[in-house]
Amino acid sequence: MKNILLQSKILKVLFVCLFLSNYNAFAQKTTIWLVRHGEKEPATVKTADDPNLSFDGQKRAEALAKFLKREKIKAIYVTKYKRAGETARPLAAQAKLSPVMYGDSLKTFATSILKNFKGGNVLIVGHSNTLMPLLGAFGAEMPFEALDEDDYDMIFKVTVKDSGERELEISYYGMLHHKSDLPQKYKEDDRPAQQFVSPAAHY
Repeated sequence: MKNILLQSKILKVLFVCLFLSNYNAFAQKTTIWLVRHGEKEPATVKTADDPNLSFDGQKRAEALAKFLKREKIKAIYVTKYKRAGETARPLAAQAKLSPVMYGDSLKTFATSILKNFKGGNVLIVGHSNTLMPLLGAFGAEMPFEALDEDDYDMIFKVTVKDSGERELEISYYGMLHHKSDLPQKYKEDDRPAQQFVSPAAHY
């Protein structure tokens, strides 16, 4: 009788462990990281609207790889422009991933990401005029109407829970380089309140 009771208790424990394991597997959060491309070289007649990253932009790309080093990024998405691909390059090499190009249908793109990378971490590199629409496509709050042309150092983290709830966090990474001030609820108390103003506009 004692053996039967012991076996019954063991089975119950195993069942609970199995249930919790399955629950954790299905109750994972999906995390979307979004950044603007790094600083770029001034456009010339030759480069038109597709210049490469500047020296500062290359440093920012390296800082991005360092910032996301432990985030286990499963996929990287970039636009067709060189500056977006170059921003993702150090992280792609570090994570052994090939960046994938995305198009203009942001809502369709966001739906595909949430379906195909449920429970995973994804990086998306965009532009000053596309990051807020991207946040909106993922159902997150848009803290700005658009980024300023001199906003380069913000990284947006959208956490999508199984319940459908979205959480948005905003951090700075790399050298400070922004003009827009974060809404108060996104500010980190321990972050130095200083801004970098470039001598020339970057678009």
